[in-house]
Amino acid sequence: MTTKRASSAARSRSPRQRRTNGDGLAPRQEKLLDELEAIFLKEGFRNVTVAELASRLKCSRRSFYELADSKEALFLRVFDRYLTRLREVGARGAAAVPPDQAFEPFLMPAIDAARKLSATLMQDMTAYPPANAMWERHQRERMTGLRRLVERCVEQGLFRGVNAFLVAEVMAASLRRIREPAFLAASGLSYREAVEELYGLLLHGLFQREAVAS
Repeated sequence: MTTKRASSAARSRSPRQRRTNGDGLAPRQEKLLDELEAIFLKEGFRNVTVAELASRLKCSRRSFYELADSKEALFLRVFDRYLTRLREVGARGAAAVPPDQAFEPFLMPAIDAARKLSATLMQDMTAYPPANAMWERHQRERMTGLRRLVERCVEQGLFRGVNAFLVAEVMAASLRRIREPAFLAASGLSYREAVEELYGLLLHGLFQREAVAS
């Protein structure tokens, strides 16, 4: 009886409802978000119009307004989805290995992301307070995870006796600084290169001297 009721309920749902995933999005909408992500990461969002996006992605403007009520809100949805995925990938990678091996899988998603974030996107994000706030929240969550990793490594004697909160705060401040156009221009580094250098500096400075020497 239960099986029959479940089958009947499934048939009563609309085709659109049956095609949606756990987030309530249809596959075509997921694909659209993926395509928008590629455009926004490369080109930013301020200088592209909804009409242009619809033309390039061969869809109606209504398709976008089903996802968000403005271009800015659409960007925030795409950007939040992207940052959430980065955090989830890093957390899963770190959880799968011992603490002293967890830093690379935890940090690498951010390094990979830096390769995709264009200077235009970074400038647009910095100039748009809601996007900038979203980025700051993302970084705070990442630094909380980093602090916990450092604490575990200190407790197990793998790292020097450093203050994990200080490490996370220094990293957070450094990440804010290295995305500033003035810093990148003065250093001669791209954002990707600066992230890689910063993470290398972090890891090489934390291990016990004996571990580094070996």
